[in-house]
Amino acid sequence: MGILWDRMFNSIKTRIIAVFVLTMALTSAASIFVLGLSRNIIGKMDEMFAANVEIENFLNDMDHVNTHLTDYLVTSDSDSMLNYYRYKEIISEKVENMFLEPHVIYDENDLIYKDIAYMAQSYFNEADAAVEAKSKDNADEYIARYTEANRITGYIRTYADRLNLNILDKNTAQYLGMSENLSKLHLANLVLTISVIMLNVIVITYLTYNMTKPIINLAHSAEEISRGNFDAEDVEVFTQDELSVMANAFNAMKHSIRNYIRELHNKADTEAQLLEQQIENLRIQSLLADAEMKALQMQINPHFLFNTLNAGVQLAMMEGADRTSAFLDSMAKILRYNVKSLDRTVRIKDEIDTIKAYEDLFIVRFGDAIKFEYCIDPSLLDISVPPLIIQPLVENATIHGIGNMENGGVIRISLDRDGDVIRVGVQDNGVGMSEETRQKILKCQSFDSDKVGHMTGIGIYNVVQRLRLFFSCEDVIDVESAPGQGTKVILKIPC
Repeated sequence: MGILWDRMFNSIKTRIIAVFVLTMALTSAASIFVLGLSRNIIGKMDEMFAANVEIENFLNDMDHVNTHLTDYLVTSDSDSMLNYYRYKEIISEKVENMFLEPHVIYDENDLIYKDIAYMAQSYFNEADAAVEAKSKDNADEYIARYTEANRITGYIRTYADRLNLNILDKNTAQYLGMSENLSKLHLANLVLTISVIMLNVIVITYLTYNMTKPIINLAHSAEEISRGNFDAEDVEVFTQDELSVMANAFNAMKHSIRNYIRELHNKADTEAQLLEQQIENLRIQSLLADAEMKALQMQINPHFLFNTLNAGVQLAMMEGADRTSAFLDSMAKILRYNVKSLDRTVRIKDEIDTIKAYEDLFIVRFGDAIKFEYCIDPSLLDISVPPLIIQPLVENATIHGIGNMENGGVIRISLDRDGDVIRVGVQDNGVGMSEETRQKILKCQSFDSDKVGHMTGIGIYNVVQRLRLFFSCEDVIDVESAPGQGTKVILKIPC
């Protein structure tokens, strides 16, 4: 038993827990004692003043009912009459519960309770009679009844004031007794608190003294290690508590660190070589990505541009120079944009302006067969994007969507925002596409390239790949289409 006792209290943790438990027990006992007495005193004080609060509420309700009665008699307002009956019901219930409950008549207060109850009933008899006389326009009757009701109200307030004074006198005597008990309670609580504090100071001083010396030794040894001296002497602690365990662990840690540093020196050269190799790999990946983006940018099919140039030559032969000049000016804008923007970012506004130049060319080529519509959010025009991402979609729409329509073809270009995504849409009312083709576009799969004279999907594939490289995001396209219902391609640009 003695050995077990020594083992238990030879531990710093056990000693601290024991002191903590003792302190908490004393503090809890004192707190529970004080809390119990305080709750008892508070409960008695609540009981002391409950009757006064009820009487004051009753008087306030009497004032309200008398006010509404006066308003009704003066103005004949129906709301005032309704409020009068509502407060009458409230007061009648209070009178029944508070004043007419069975009281043993043995002191003055009980008699006053009874008197107030009877006077309240008399008041409502007179008030009801006044209301009835008012409804019959009997002025002399309701004035007399109202005067009597006011007189009874004065008696009720006088009796209520007397009852309040009597209750206050009784409560004062009780309060003086409770105040004396509360002073004694405060003194006892103060003595107990000081005792607990002194006990804690003594115990903490003793524990601190026994723990300080080994901790100082550990601190000196740690300071030597921080200076790089891992050959310092081991820390020795002769007690059997946690400090001994800490010292042994510290010594073991010192030896481990010394061995680990030696290993680090051996690995430093190898890690440096690996780091240089990783940097070189990242550099190569960056160059590959840049080369892939430039290669994709160069895949724009020139088929449309050649057809347009032919149309411009024919137009120059058929008519005067004005329209030809405008036509060739639009064509020059497109060519200049395509050549200058391949190796840099552009604004969405630049893309839209290029499409509008294409629109001028389409009008010359196709007349009224193709119509362009724009739904553009002006606040989004300065967003930076890769060049030539809208033009391939417009080309696909004119060739594959509405190319076989004699007239009524509509291409709608939209720019809006949906949460954190900028949406660029190119929509046509053409022949639409099958679900298989739609899925190929969404999965960015290659199309068969045996169709001569038409774009086969390389335009959309090019746009999707460049957007993925540019924004480092896979979800950049959505397609809405069905056979005979047109097609809408939506480019999703992360904000």
